[in-house]
Amino acid sequence: MSKVILAETTKFLLFVNDNLAINQDRFKKLINNGVVIASARSTAKALELLGRAQYDAVLSDLRRVEHGRKNDNAGIELTLQIRRNNPHIPIFIYSINIDFATRQFALSGGATLVTDNAAELESGLRKYGLLGSSSFGI
Repeated sequence: MSKVILAETTKFLLFVNDNLAINQDRFKKLINNGVVIASARSTAKALELLGRAQYDAVLSDLRRVEHGRKNDNAGIELTLQIRRNNPHIPIFIYSINIDFATRQFALSGGATLVTDNAAELESGLRKYGLLGSSSFGI
């Protein structure tokens, strides 16, 4: 019988993305660092999960299809709603092609980091203790 050695749980991360079919290697280092990842496809589900458990950070995409429509500011709207009740949880928004105005709007709404750069995301996750010193490889 083959056994898997689990890392001791160190942190809880809420991952919010309408496409949960991701490459598991992207999160392998988080999991190996003891991070438990809960996932939600929508802002509504993310808020439900936030109401049921305490998380150490949120990682959201910027754009999502919600209620059958594309929402280009879904990550920002989630950030604003989280900040009403939790001013301290780190919120990372990671997406492609984020323009300067959108980045500034998200930061002013309370996002901790808004980036389309994997190395910058990795650095932010490391700063908040979600990653060790090795590369994330997102």
